[in-house]
Amino acid sequence: ACAAGVGLNFAGRERLRQKGFHSDCSLLDLSMVLWKGYEEGPHFLGGLGPGIDAILGAIAEMKRTPPRDIELRWKSPWEKRYSDLSRKDFWVRRGEFLSPIAECLPAESRMATVWEVRGSQPNDEDLAEAVASGDLLLPAATRWMGVPWVDRRVDKLVRLLNRRWSHTSDVPAPFPSDTGAGASQGIVVLPDFGGEHCKRSLPVGELVAAELPNASVMLLEMPLRGTRKPAGYVGSLMPTLEGMMAMGCGAIEESRALLQWQGYCRLTLAGISMGGHMAALTACCSPDVTRLALLLPAHSGEANWVDGGLLGLNNGMAREEMQPLLWEATNINAYPVPKSVQHALVVAARNDGYVPL
Repeated sequence: ACAAGVGLNFAGRERLRQKGFHSDCSLLDLSMVLWKGYEEGPHFLGGLGPGIDAILGAIAEMKRTPPRDIELRWKSPWEKRYSDLSRKDFWVRRGEFLSPIAECLPAESRMATVWEVRGSQPNDEDLAEAVASGDLLLPAATRWMGVPWVDRRVDKLVRLLNRRWSHTSDVPAPFPSDTGAGASQGIVVLPDFGGEHCKRSLPVGELVAAELPNASVMLLEMPLRGTRKPAGYVGSLMPTLEGMMAMGCGAIEESRALLQWQGYCRLTLAGISMGGHMAALTACCSPDVTRLALLLPAHSGEANWVDGGLLGLNNGMAREEMQPLLWEATNINAYPVPKSVQHALVVAARNDGYVPL
């Protein structure tokens, strides 16, 4: 059995190598990508999409124009929750604003959803702002199996197992310490490609809120995901290349507008995977970003889809058709040089199947 397993592992990795995919990834990464492809089907079967020229035009304009003004409205009151990860209480509320690229998005995605997370009890002024009585729309647990009581227990177990990674008091801080524990500091966290309801960025928000209880931590949801998912979208599947580019352009435009709206003297932009990539591109187009925290980012969508990333296994378009468009829309070398970033922290993994180094 062991010999068969070793042989199967070798044969599988050799086949990946021959096809030009990252062959040193973990088998868990490979299994997840293959399962998603089996469950949802390949991405971009609809081709470029009818609005590809419009979204490329919006991206070109974004590179040369300042952030747009937004009017953020709070749609739910503050809700108190307990974090099994930080073992502290935190408070969260939901807001929304019209996306700066609303004209390029489906009707269901035009209002951007953002959750503000705080590690200290909101003051009277903050409570007075949250007069809305809407739903928070933020699931209490990540969707693992689709069965609520199972999801809650698995989610708690995952957080308990990861507690020890959150204790970093013996590790030197990468940035100068904030003596005000987050006062006058705004932080925006962008989710990953499949980050429905910010399910993977919420734990980051919980940890940051615990360390900086007076900071305003904003979790921005990407277009076409979670509360903004149009009818007919299944899981994380992207029917057209236009859709993925609209999602990325929306994330950049909305995050830089949100940072401008926050108006704090210290503004940090963070992101996970695709969110980290979009955070880097936002810094290229924003005068407000002073700090970056990029978790497993790519330098371009080319890395994920045409240069060996495992997502390319579920790609329904020809690589040569995608490559020039991905370079224009997502390669950091095609964007202006960031001018205001003072500190940047980048976390990468040697054998990341999604973003091969």
